[in-house]
Amino acid sequence: MDSKPMSLVEHLQSEAIERGLLEPGTEIDAARAFALVRDMPYMRARSREPETTIREWRGTCSGKHYLLKALFAELGLRSRLIACTTESQIDPDEVPAELRPIVERAGGRIVDIHNYLVVESPQGDMVVDATWPLETERIGFTVNETFVFGEDQELASTPIESWIVPEDRDPQEFKNELLRQHFTPEELEHRDDFIRAFSLLLQDHTTDKG
Repeated sequence: MDSKPMSLVEHLQSEAIERGLLEPGTEIDAARAFALVRDMPYMRARSREPETTIREWRGTCSGKHYLLKALFAELGLRSRLIACTTESQIDPDEVPAELRPIVERAGGRIVDIHNYLVVESPQGDMVVDATWPLETERIGFTVNETFVFGEDQELASTPIESWIVPEDRDPQEFKNELLRQHFTPEELEHRDDFIRAFSLLLQDHTTDKG
């Protein structure tokens, strides 16, 4: 007889235990699910599928929040996935050398579509953003340290224009569509180059090399 497929919550629990991040037998509630996903390294996985994000234990704002939305659903919490345009003005002289050529080519302007959640908690709707891992706080990032029902968290990026991602749409297809609609191919190339280089640089600054 085939065994019952593992749920995402069970998969997250199993992977966290295997990685030494969770004691065996520890139950996963909403706050613990948030913390585990938040602290996954900020780096793209091979896909944004929730199972891949867990297996590779990494993700950017899209993969992390696709996963978190699915985890919350298994835990009985409804949430809305939000997509918003964002723009960062960056001085090339104020970034590490690894990023400077990319920022210069972009004219100091890096665009993106940011994802986060609005969770329908027992105490009311709340903004949830698990983008930045806790360990990035020591290098100046604003990190959401706690998950408290009914309390909004701080967004990793300032929204310009926002959309609720339709439940019947593939969220990554919807995001890609917004990227193509709102930004030029050149802007998107700069975005991808920046995310790749920034992710590697972030790991260098937050990983304990012993």
